[in-house]
Amino acid sequence: MEKHACDPGERQEGNALDRSVLVMVCSPTWRGECNGKLKRETLGTLTILPKGLLPAMRSAQTADLLYCAFNEAFVKEVADELEGRLAPPHDKRGDLRDRAISEILNLLVAEVQSGGASGRLYVDSLALALTIRFLFLGERQTTRSCRTAMIPQHHLFRVQEFIESRLEADLTLQELASEVGYSRSHFLRMFHATTGMTPYRYVLKRRVERARQQLEQVEQSIAEVAFRCGFSSQAHLTLAFRKEFGITPAEYRRQL
Repeated sequence: MEKHACDPGERQEGNALDRSVLVMVCSPTWRGECNGKLKRETLGTLTILPKGLLPAMRSAQTADLLYCAFNEAFVKEVADELEGRLAPPHDKRGDLRDRAISEILNLLVAEVQSGGASGRLYVDSLALALTIRFLFLGERQTTRSCRTAMIPQHHLFRVQEFIESRLEADLTLQELASEVGYSRSHFLRMFHATTGMTPYRYVLKRRVERARQQLEQVEQSIAEVAFRCGFSSQAHLTLAFRKEFGITPAEYRRQL
């Protein structure tokens, strides 16, 4: 992912892409030319640039654009997990809108800017959701099952036990899915359908609860508690703790 501030008169033609790229307008507007045609796009507008030569484009104003490149091997893995539902091949398409994709891209940018504070499970989940939406972006009707199956209780308990045993580790979506033999796509949907939350949200709640318990042990510093509970830093723990309980870890400890 890369955010780029394009300048008036800037041209991009002649370059070649070795993978598909999704472009999102991050400024209120963008005006310019594409293949000789005048274009005006607004905040959140999406454009698919397929692998190959870039079309002739010229910016008529300063604007921020977000570029997200998709790894071909990862996209194929995700497509293979979708129960045979094949998306049409992408060609150059613009003026697309997808609120979910825009939100996911903004969350990924924030995570990159934070230095990866939320961990791999968070990024894995966002990347998977983004890729699934991207595969079918621009389709008028996307085939969707009416109901997502629930995870059997014995599988759910197994995942929960695995999470508890490795709560301090930088868990991945693949590890959780493999624990019960599901693909990442299946596991993500089924876990949410069963628990009402994403795997990342569940893990975060368990980490915050463990941190609350360990804060009662005065001999541990808040930074030590954060490390022992799988948080990337004391600041990350403080943010999650305040969202969950309405106070900071330090305030909670003072109330003991």
